[in-house]
Amino acid sequence: MKSRKNTRSLLALLLAAVMLLSACSQQEEPEKKVPSVPDEAITEFDDKYKNFYEIFVRSFYDSDGDGYGDFNGITQKLDYLHPVGSASNSSSIGINGIWLMPVNPSPSYHKYDVKDYFDVDPMYGTMADFENMVEKCHEHHITLIIDMVLNHTSKEHEWFRNFCEVIRAQQDKRDIDIDEKYATYYSYVTNEQMEAEGTAITSGSYTYYKMNGARYQKIPGTDCYYECNFSDDMPELNYDSEYVWEEVEKICDFWIGKGVDGFRFDAVLYFYFNDTNRNTAVLRRIQEYCKTKNPGFYTIGEAWTGTPTVKEYFRSGFDSFFNFTYANNAGLIAKTVKGKDGAAFAKRLQSWNNTLKLVSATDAIDAPFLSNHDMGRSSGYYTTLGQKKMAASLYQLMPGNTFIYYGEEIGLKGNTTDSTKKDPTARMPIKWSASEDGSKMTYPPNSDLTVKQDDVDGVYEQLRDENSLLTHYRLLLKLKNQNPQIARGTVTACDFGKSNIAAYTCVYDGTAVMVIHNLSLEEDSFDLSALGYADFTELRGYLVAKAAEGETETDSAPVLGASSEAPAETEEKEAVVTLEGGKLTIPGRTTVVLRSTEHYDDVVVDPNAITTSDEDSQVQAMGE
Repeated sequence: MKSRKNTRSLLALLLAAVMLLSACSQQEEPEKKVPSVPDEAITEFDDKYKNFYEIFVRSFYDSDGDGYGDFNGITQKLDYLHPVGSASNSSSIGINGIWLMPVNPSPSYHKYDVKDYFDVDPMYGTMADFENMVEKCHEHHITLIIDMVLNHTSKEHEWFRNFCEVIRAQQDKRDIDIDEKYATYYSYVTNEQMEAEGTAITSGSYTYYKMNGARYQKIPGTDCYYECNFSDDMPELNYDSEYVWEEVEKICDFWIGKGVDGFRFDAVLYFYFNDTNRNTAVLRRIQEYCKTKNPGFYTIGEAWTGTPTVKEYFRSGFDSFFNFTYANNAGLIAKTVKGKDGAAFAKRLQSWNNTLKLVSATDAIDAPFLSNHDMGRSSGYYTTLGQKKMAASLYQLMPGNTFIYYGEEIGLKGNTTDSTKKDPTARMPIKWSASEDGSKMTYPPNSDLTVKQDDVDGVYEQLRDENSLLTHYRLLLKLKNQNPQIARGTVTACDFGKSNIAAYTCVYDGTAVMVIHNLSLEEDSFDLSALGYADFTELRGYLVAKAAEGETETDSAPVLGASSEAPAETEEKEAVVTLEGGKLTIPGRTTVVLRSTEHYDDVVVDPNAITTSDEDSQVQAMGE
């Protein structure tokens, strides 16, 4: 009996101890944090609005250990890229569109001088590998577009070799066994024309020629000159030739037949050197042809110029043109992040997007980006993590199709003061992890090897860090995908009475959301009812562009590149957005999305209300 009694007492003590520990555990358990971007189903739209990711295949992922990225590498990383429906996946960024830089055989590392339009460069794999990649992209609901370089070819292209032979034979008045049609394939001028209107420019032993702004070089063995605006190695095609048009249609047929969903057209200002009307006519004919083959085919052009000229190019019926006015280290996004004039940003955004509603019979789609392969990477001019995140918030929540340059989402470096190394340095391999840092991949020739990624965390490390730049991008895309009005809506700027606030509504399909960016480092509060926005009562989500630990910044730097004098104090409390009784409180450097509970009629754009700024025409030259 004594033994049984002791056992009972021991059991009672143990039970009491368990209950006490349980109670303590319940008392000490912290309150569960409400996510700033909610987990909810994302509706997938069957339209042309996508979140694109630009990939330089050579530097993305090497699947076979030969030192070069390849098609199979992209296929293996589709789970990282992943489409809209999986945006809540903690290991994916949430894009649903990929743009591949040129994949055709080429003598150069960058491959913008194509020597065969009907094949893929063996460095990247086989045609079977490409076809498999396209199929896997579609299984992941990812749209795939490829670079289409049809302004010029490689000097090694068979067309150009035939062209030179025919021009030489014509000049020498001799017969050759090559079709004379090739004499029409490239743009060239005679010696008489060059002597009358051109100028020879010599540097050391090298000479090239300029005529009416365009650049020329001598056709070997003749006294004629072929047009080559980018390089002697890139002769310009002649779009007055119907033979060239026949070739272009064959090329489009071939790749559409391979299942690609669109083309990014390179250097569209140069089909006819800076002749907007004739270039627009070329683009109109190309896009009309492609869309007879696939009505949903996506066309986007590189028109490196200001928005007034881009507006004219949209009359071609192209779906998109890249928005260079907002990009690069002196573009509107960088000026807004550094100068913190959010109100001006919102007004410009309204003016430009409403302009697009008026200029095209089709659905003109803007294409914002921070940087690309022709620019120094944005990590070079956004100097703190907070600035990088704020820049991401600004452009990712602009209407249209946003384009992320591979590695930008982790802050990959790619800037150099050596202009001869600029392009290859901006195309260095992505860093996947500390152990897989890209150093095993072959860097593009002439890269600036002093540019190191040692202090850049890789993709896998950043996926596990809730304060990383990559996590910020993931949540931004998630928030954007949950609110389709942002990409597709008609924009109206909102006046919050403070220059540091960029606020605008996006109205689409009877619903409206409001995007609000607080560019300041200080918290702000607003009475939405007093401002006339009482119906925006649903907080859809928010993102705080937190700086890295130890980083300091001030609001006293109104000019791009200006330095701070008095560092701002580091936030000690958790930055949280609140919306209570119509009062909205926004922490410093925070982006908020609200949704209205009211039905909104479609916004009628007033052409007389559209304004332009001198800055709209000011775009950095391609060579800078």
